[in-house]
Amino acid sequence: MTSYNLKTIGKIPGAEELVDIVLSKTNRRTPTEVHPGFKIQRIRAFYLRKIKYCSGEIIERIQKVLDDFPSIEDLHPFFADLLNVLYDKDHYKIALGQLNNVKNMVENITKDYTKMLKYGDSLYRCKRLKIAGLGRMATCVRKLKPSLSYLEEVRKHMGRLPNIDPFTRTILLCGFPNVGKSSFINNITNANVEVQPYAFTTQSLYVGHTDYNNVKWQVIDSPGILDRDLNSRNTIEMQSITALAHLKACILFLLDISETCGYTIQQQIKLFNDIKPLFSNKPHILVLTKIDIMPVEKLDPELKNLIDKFVNENGVKVIELSNNVGDTIFQVKKTACDLLLDYRLKNEDKHVGRNKLLKMEEDYLKGITIFRPKETRDGKERPAYTPTNFSTASERTQPTIKEMQEEHGGAGVFYFPPQEKFMLEKEEWKYDAIPELFNGKNVIDFVDPDIEEKLAELEAEEERLLADLNNQIEEEGLPEDYTEALKDIKKGTEEARINSVLHKQTKVKSKYQSLEGLKDKLNKKGVDSSRVEERFGGDRGKSKPRNMKKLLGIQDENGMDLETTNKSRIMNEIDGDDEVALKKRHKSVMRDISRARSVSTKPVLTETEKSADVIKRRYDKRLITEGKFGPGDNKVYNMKPKHLFSGKRGLKTDRR
Repeated sequence: MTSYNLKTIGKIPGAEELVDIVLSKTNRRTPTEVHPGFKIQRIRAFYLRKIKYCSGEIIERIQKVLDDFPSIEDLHPFFADLLNVLYDKDHYKIALGQLNNVKNMVENITKDYTKMLKYGDSLYRCKRLKIAGLGRMATCVRKLKPSLSYLEEVRKHMGRLPNIDPFTRTILLCGFPNVGKSSFINNITNANVEVQPYAFTTQSLYVGHTDYNNVKWQVIDSPGILDRDLNSRNTIEMQSITALAHLKACILFLLDISETCGYTIQQQIKLFNDIKPLFSNKPHILVLTKIDIMPVEKLDPELKNLIDKFVNENGVKVIELSNNVGDTIFQVKKTACDLLLDYRLKNEDKHVGRNKLLKMEEDYLKGITIFRPKETRDGKERPAYTPTNFSTASERTQPTIKEMQEEHGGAGVFYFPPQEKFMLEKEEWKYDAIPELFNGKNVIDFVDPDIEEKLAELEAEEERLLADLNNQIEEEGLPEDYTEALKDIKKGTEEARINSVLHKQTKVKSKYQSLEGLKDKLNKKGVDSSRVEERFGGDRGKSKPRNMKKLLGIQDENGMDLETTNKSRIMNEIDGDDEVALKKRHKSVMRDISRARSVSTKPVLTETEKSADVIKRRYDKRLITEGKFGPGDNKVYNMKPKHLFSGKRGLKTDRR
């Protein structure tokens, strides 16, 4: 018997969608160009590949659908009958059979057209055979339209079915509609079943899980069953009948004694007698519900006698329930679980392996089992040994951890007290409350008993040192070098502060703002400035002379500033009366300036530095070529693999 997960079945495409997928994939995954130079053998192989690839895709997809859907013969009888009730077993088998037939037809079409293509004598004939073969395959797939649509609806409905385990511990609720089944499962499990005052609110099986004796239990809420013939029952009722017939569970038959469900007690008892053969070999309990509305003591004597007579005749166990009273809910749950455990222990399973696992599980639930060794051949007695430091319950004076836990709030609230590990002079001091403050001070201050004496000594020593220092300063004064150092530091600080403020407020002015500035400078030095205006072009403006700008800040070949030397040349030329010599000297000055401009200002590099610089420039060039921002840029700019740009694949490009 194979176990299936009905929720993992993949989506089933429609007939037209399947044809489009297969033909599109065939066109993308096979070559599409036939060149004039191809021989006839290559042309045949070209079109044969398309036919085989298309048929392989169709067969693979149909086979996946057949594998995903479970076979009726391999399922548990409960799921097999449930499929028959919900989807009609015959229709289900016919749909899967049609898919299998189409798969075989596609295989036969592939064989036929493979043979015919071997005898194709021209490009035209091979191409027409390929078109005919793909067309016949597509026609076969299109005939599956109703079957694929039906299986897709079945898949959707299967995904909504509850995950029921037919082998685990199960409690099954059954009865007429509106007798309190859904309210009870909501109270003992995490299930959220809809509860409404009208009939057949629950239209399918619902599953919840609860814990008892540290083990999970499965609780199933079934739809209501009406008292009528089996052939007259609808799909909703047949789900309950299927669960009652095939699940090994403890069955709780809920009987509404208040008759607010719309059915009398006689009708409910009659329904119990009708469906009793379904759970005759299973533990079952009769649960009298809604006792908060109608207590059993206030029932009509005739009805009470009817219930008592029914219980005595059938030997069924009776328990009362109110979904508004927690004690009755827990009592029903406990009774059902204990009854099922006893039943599973008494009735051994047919399979030995399953029986062993069941037995071990039930032993675990019962508690610890003590194994006693058999008597040995020597006949010696081996009495139990008790350690000398072991104290019995009568000798104990202190409470146990379990007793302390119950006293201090139970499990989850109580924690092991750290005072248990304290080592004090007297044991009764362990659980005394520890104050945080004592006499207005932190308790931590009293850890050292001599802390106050040590603090007083430190304070007295500090006061003595301060007093000695003050007396020395008053008698001798500060040292001379110390005083001078303080003055220098203070003076340097003042000057630095003033200079920084002035530097922010003032701007550096150039040496020569205009021609007038140069003439004033020469006049102050006692030099005739009449030739300066003629030398620099007369009244062309008040800006700095252009030639003078070139002179300032230029260095010679030896790295010396040319400002002083060139200025002195000009001054000497101005003093002289030889106009020709003046022009020659002016040309030499301009030549010196141009030479100074051509001298490189870069520092001289050693051989090691030159090689390092070359490596750096090569690395920077590679970064620019690759389009990277820097050495840490690991971005991949081309996400497409190379094979997508290499054109169509040929006939002999098998990647494997």
